[in-house]
Amino acid sequence: MQFDEFKDLVKNTRTTRRFKKDIKIEPKELEEVIDIARVTSSAMNKQPLKYLIVTKEELVKNLATTCKWASHLTQWTQSEDEQPSAFIVVLNDKSIDGFAMVDCGITLNSIMLGLKIKGYASSPLASIDKELCKTLFSLESNLEPILGIAVGIEDETVKIVEVQEDTNYYRDEDDNHCVPKRDLNQIIVGKF
Repeated sequence: MQFDEFKDLVKNTRTTRRFKKDIKIEPKELEEVIDIARVTSSAMNKQPLKYLIVTKEELVKNLATTCKWASHLTQWTQSEDEQPSAFIVVLNDKSIDGFAMVDCGITLNSIMLGLKIKGYASSPLASIDKELCKTLFSLESNLEPILGIAVGIEDETVKIVEVQEDTNYYRDEDDNHCVPKRDLNQIIVGKF
């Protein structure tokens, strides 16, 4: 892969909130992506992260309907027809003294890029109902949900745009999801 191809992959791997309905995702597809996450860097190589693969329709619906989608968009909510086809739930195994949040950030990027290459869109959701996860999946007390990753086939256009007033995402007049990003010269504060 050339650098420009990688750059395009990253630019096109956007958080998606509208998914096509009636798409089935096999657990094996998600397992292959988690296998990539498994070998990514881990702070002090402690590897405290564990994962749940959720593809059963009723469980996916339970998770999707209890998440808070697009909190900046006060006039929008996800309809039942726009819900994802699957979830990956990232768990912290508290019996391992690691740096779960650092590891979660590292693996999230690998998971999202891997899903995109497989043709899937995703949405990381810290707003997943963690107590519901504990109950639904009968989690042992050492397993703490950190993040849900909604997975499906995207059914919306997501565009990177320049920051105008703030970095809050919004919907434009064509209902495209717009994500403001700071200009490169605004984030490089020095070259020494």
